[in-house]
Amino acid sequence: MADEDDEFMIQCDAPGCGKWYDVIDLNPPLDPITASQYEIWHCEHCIPYHGPSQHRRRRDGLRKRKRINFVKLNDPGSFSDSENGHNIGLLATNDIQDVDFGGLIRQRKSRGVFKRGRAGCLLKLAKGEEFNATYVAKHGFNRPVLFANKTPSQLGLRVPASSDVDGAPFTYATVAKLVGPFRPIQVIDTATQLTTEYTLHEWVNYLESPAEDRTRILNAITLEFSQTPLGRLVTEPQFARDVDFVHLHWPKTLEDVGQTSLSSKKIEELPSSTEDILYQLEKLKKEQPRVTKYCLMSAAGSYTDFHIDFGGTAVWYHVYYGSKVFYFIEPSPKNIKIYSKWATNASGTKTKTYKFLPDLILAAGGNVYEVALRKGQTLFIPSGWIHAVYTPDDSLVFGGNFVHRHSLEMQLNIYRLERQMKVGKDFRFPNYQKLMWYSARDFLEECHGLQPRQPKEGTDNDFVDDRNSEQRQMQMICATYSPHILKGYKALAKELERWSTSKIKLTIQQYPENMNVQALSSQLGEMMKQCVAYIDKEQKEQLRVMRK
Repeated sequence: MADEDDEFMIQCDAPGCGKWYDVIDLNPPLDPITASQYEIWHCEHCIPYHGPSQHRRRRDGLRKRKRINFVKLNDPGSFSDSENGHNIGLLATNDIQDVDFGGLIRQRKSRGVFKRGRAGCLLKLAKGEEFNATYVAKHGFNRPVLFANKTPSQLGLRVPASSDVDGAPFTYATVAKLVGPFRPIQVIDTATQLTTEYTLHEWVNYLESPAEDRTRILNAITLEFSQTPLGRLVTEPQFARDVDFVHLHWPKTLEDVGQTSLSSKKIEELPSSTEDILYQLEKLKKEQPRVTKYCLMSAAGSYTDFHIDFGGTAVWYHVYYGSKVFYFIEPSPKNIKIYSKWATNASGTKTKTYKFLPDLILAAGGNVYEVALRKGQTLFIPSGWIHAVYTPDDSLVFGGNFVHRHSLEMQLNIYRLERQMKVGKDFRFPNYQKLMWYSARDFLEECHGLQPRQPKEGTDNDFVDDRNSEQRQMQMICATYSPHILKGYKALAKELERWSTSKIKLTIQQYPENMNVQALSSQLGEMMKQCVAYIDKEQKEQLRVMRK
C-alpha cells in the first residue's frame, strides 16, 4: 500500500498481478482503515482465479475449520427463487414443491403428445441452399435450424480441442481453470427450479461426483465467459457474428463515437474534445452487452422449464459433449398469451398447483415439438420461440445470444412482455435500449448512403428536385432491403418514439450521449412509414395483376 499526501492506493497481492489501484475508484471504495484490515488483497480481475481477499486473522485462539455447506447440497429450501428476479431467501418446507419433470416428459411422450421437430418446426433448406446472413436477409429467420452433420469449422464456429494445451482432456475442471475456480456461478435445482450460488470449484466437485451420490439434480446455464481465457478458445458461428447487433453497432472505436448523420438534420453532435471521446469510449466498453458466449454445464436429468430468451434474442447452441432434448412451442400470438399467463401466475414450482405448459398449449389446439441434439451438433433458435431443455446425460454446451435485424418485431414484442411481467433487471438483456438506439442510427446512415447523388454546384447537370430524389431514395431502400427488415425497423422506430418522450429515469439513462433521440426516431419513423407504404402498394399491384 502507498499513502502520499491525500492520495491512497492499494496493490493487488495476487501472483503475477501487482497492479496498483486508486481506492476511490474501487467498488466499494476503501480507506486506509478498511484497507489495513486485509492481510491479502485481490483486485476484481484476480478474485475468480485466486479467491477473495483475506482479512487479518483475529487472535482469538480458535482455529477455523473448513465448512461444507451440506444444506446447499441437500435442502431445496436453501435455493432462492429467481423466476422473476426476486430473491425470497429461505422458503418454508411446505411451500416448496419438487416436480418430477423427467416423469412429466416421459408420460407425455408415451401418449404421443410431442411432435417430431424434423416433421414440423425445423427449417428445411432446399438442395444447394446455405443457412447464412444472405439467406436470412432474403427469407428471414423464423424457424429453428439444426446442423446434425456439419462440423463446427464448417459453421465458422471454434470450440476448444478435445484436449487442452497440456494434452489432458477438456473437462469441467478445464472450464474452472480457465474461467477461475473462485468465480461465483448460479446453480438451478431441477426439481424446484430455484437457484443458489456456488463457486466454479464447488460446482466441478459436484459434477465430478458419481451420479448415485448426487442428492439433487443441478444445472448451471448462466456462465458468461467472453472476458476470460476460455473466451479466446471459443468463437461464435459465422452467422451469429454476421448479424449480431452488438458486434455490428455497439461503438468500439473513436470513429464510432460522435458519428453524425448524412441527412440535413443532425442526429448527433461530436463531443467537445478527444478527452471526452475517450471517456465515452471507456464508459461504453464497460456497458457493452456481453451475452454471446455462455458455457452450460448440466447434470444428467437436468431440466430448464419453458422460457423465452431475454429480449427475444436468437440463440446459437453447440453440444460439446453429452446430449440435450429441446421442446419447442411456436411463438404465435395465441401461444405467447398462454405462455405469459402461465409464466406470471403458475410457473412457480414452489406452489402446489404447478401446471405443465404443454398441457395448456395442446388444450388450446397448439403443438409442442421435440428436437434431440447429440454431441457435436449445433442448433440455432430464432427470436421468441418458447422452449424447455432436458438433459439425458451429463453435458457441456457452448452457446450465446444475439439481437439482429431479421426479427425486430418479435424481439420488441418480447422486450415489452418482459416489462409487463416485471422480469427483474438482472434477468433482462443488458443495455437493450441503448443498443437499439445505436442500431437505428447506423441503419439510418445506411439508408442515407443510398441517397441518389446530387449534381455539384456550378455544373450544367439537370437539377434533381427534392421530391424526385426522395422517391428514388425510397425505391433504392426498398430494393436493397427485404420487406421483413423494413417492417422491423418501422416497429423499432415506433418504439424509439415512445422511449424518446419517456419520463422514466431508467429509459432516459439509456439515451446515448450527444444523440438527439427525438430527431433520430422521427427521421427513421418517417422514412420507414413511406417505405412500408410503398411495399404494400407494390404487393397489392402484383396481386391485382396475378388475378387478371
